[in-house]
Order: sequence, then structure tokens, then C-alpha cells
Amino acid sequence: MILAYTDGDGLQHKIKTSITTNHPVSSYGWPVIVLASGNVLDIHSWCLLRYRIIKISKKEQILMEKWLGVLDVLLG
Repeated sequence: MILAYTDGDGLQHKIKTSITTNHPVSSYGWPVIVLASGNVLDIHSWCLLRYRIIKISKKEQILMEKWLGVLDVLLG
């Protein structure tokens, strides 16, 4: 999956990531977005850095819809 974000200087960056439920941070089958470093992207960073999806597979899309469902809960 390819994501893009905007840094604090307003510059846009594209990064390769993956989304999976097979990661130590994932619990109860909840998907996590894994960065190239192996760290997990949290929902706060997603919002603050204005992440967006550039390219996603059908399989990743299913997990991403579940992951983005957190926004509905947080933002009401």
C-alpha cells in the first residue's frame, strides 16, 4: 500500500506501508498499518499529518476500511 502525508513544513511524502492483523501490536484481529521501519502508524499521526491513500489492493482495502472505522468512533 502506498500512503502520502504532509510534514510540518508542508512538504508531501509518499511511503510504502502494509496493513495486517499479524503484528504484535494488533489485538483481537484489529488491523495495524506497518511502516517500513516496522513501527506502527497510529490514528493520531494519520490525522495530524493528513495521511491519504495513494494505492491500495482489494485485500488491503478491506482491512483499511476496518482500521478507518476508528475515526467514526473517535470523531462521533
